[in-house]
Amino acid sequence: MEKEWTEQNARRHISPTSDIFVRYLLASPKNTDITKSFINAVLEDAGTEPVESVKITSPFNLRQSVRDKETIMDVKVLDSAGRSYDIEIQNVTSAELMERLNYYGTHLYFDQIGESEQYDRLKHCIIICLLRTHIYGYGTGVMPNEKMHHVSHMVHYDDHETPFYPGGDPQVYHILELDRFENNAEALYDIDGSSRQRKLSCGLFGWLRFFSDGAREDFMEKYKETDVSVGKAKREYEKFLKNQQLRDAQFRHEMWLHDRAQDKADARKEGLAEGLAEGLAEGLAEGRAEGRAEGRAEGLEKGRTQGHSEGVREAVLTNARSLKNLGVSQEIIAKATGLSADEIAAL
Repeated sequence: MEKEWTEQNARRHISPTSDIFVRYLLASPKNTDITKSFINAVLEDAGTEPVESVKITSPFNLRQSVRDKETIMDVKVLDSAGRSYDIEIQNVTSAELMERLNYYGTHLYFDQIGESEQYDRLKHCIIICLLRTHIYGYGTGVMPNEKMHHVSHMVHYDDHETPFYPGGDPQVYHILELDRFENNAEALYDIDGSSRQRKLSCGLFGWLRFFSDGAREDFMEKYKETDVSVGKAKREYEKFLKNQQLRDAQFRHEMWLHDRAQDKADARKEGLAEGLAEGLAEGLAEGRAEGRAEGRAEGLEKGRTQGHSEGVREAVLTNARSLKNLGVSQEIIAKATGLSADEIAAL
């Protein structure tokens, strides 16, 4: 670990979107100006009014962050208007991501009031999720100029122009897909399915460029970055790389995630083997049962056929015997019953 995660080469492993660093950056009370700047950049790009101030409600805790990635929100924030924010940075996009975000958003909304408190205390919640890889068109490649900032807006089923909630959606989701980001301030992105396109806002472009390429040492000089908050974020990133405890925490966290992934893979293999064995046993049992059933059916059919044949012959012999007792000639009996001369003689 010492050799692999020294200050010199940690830069290659720790990006500005690494889990521990993001929490360190956006959930530290000393960095509320950075958190506010990022939130406002997202809101500005969506054409929403900026926030005046923010308060971190999930302060950065190093020990907790190492192991709790799968169970707690990345950053929880409250603005001066009482609205709640959840900022999520996802380095791996899973198929169930939207369900997870909806779960977080619902809890963020629900947790605002306690038992017997009035509904009018509820404030809107904003969920901001920055993805390293896209979720829209999941499983497909990235095409040039595709939309990368997605904002939810609930409308009527039969009227897509009228908001469903007159006062605005209680929960608004912002999904930012970093793999669709083009490091060009003049780049145009699709707005909808038509030919309409637009540029990212200046503020959001600067932040996405930092999250995308901020690990390079000459970031500020190369891009002539002048945004104060982005500049501070870059300095915090360099401090993070110099801090052995933080570097090691990122390492331990990633090893823990790898271990969990391996445990899941091993459990899946074990479950697959168990399922195969159980399926084989069930299949053999079903096969035996079906074989017995088919055997019984076949035996029954054969028994019926044989029994029927024997019954028919017995009736023929009885009739032939009666005809013989009446003195009917052997020739006539043979024609009537189909029996041979020897069979008639033996009656």
